[in-house]
Amino acid sequence: MRILLTEDDPRLGPLLVQGLERAGWAVDLVGGVEEALAALRAVRYRALVLDLGLPDGDGMEVLRELRRNDTFLPVIILTARGRLSERVQGLNGGADDYLVKPFALEELVARLAAACRRGDTPAPQALRLGRVALEPAARTFSVDGTVQPLPRREMMVLELLLRGRHRLVPKEVLEEALGSFDNEVGSNAVEVYVSRLRRRLAAAGLAIRAERGLGYRLVEGP
Repeated sequence: MRILLTEDDPRLGPLLVQGLERAGWAVDLVGGVEEALAALRAVRYRALVLDLGLPDGDGMEVLRELRRNDTFLPVIILTARGRLSERVQGLNGGADDYLVKPFALEELVARLAAACRRGDTPAPQALRLGRVALEPAARTFSVDGTVQPLPRREMMVLELLLRGRHRLVPKEVLEEALGSFDNEVGSNAVEVYVSRLRRRLAAAGLAIRAERGLGYRLVEGP
């Protein structure tokens, strides 16, 4: 599941990404209010880990914007601001949890999982087409009910194709899912992962059809 992390510390940010990815999360890292708002507009995240002291503003601006739009995305504030009044302000402002630096990574992981469990955003349901099923919440891929291994990026592409089944999924949408905000994907990454998925899905009776220069659609049949 993909989360957004706002952290401007050049040492702490990458360390958090590494630790959260080891715990099973896909993480996009941004370092400011405007970057965070742009990312939230572009991508559907499962949760937000939000620093407050950002170079271009207060992280509370991000939280207010989310709640103003009636977005129930689980939010954990992760900040050095530890006074009681600041914690109360953050929770009253719409945060699901509040963690003060310094902290233990294990605690952040546990609080993140708990916030997602109790969040108002429903867990994604299983996506099915023909003999294939993908469960985004459990990150499992199966054919005829048998779970099979599937690398994370191939799973991201397959999820988008299943959500748009029989409809065109623009190539730009797939590139966005594969990329991260600090590590651009290669120019042919979409073609590489689509090619790999084609081979996996052909035996299950599904085909990925390309529309040159536009995108791809997932259909039943050869």
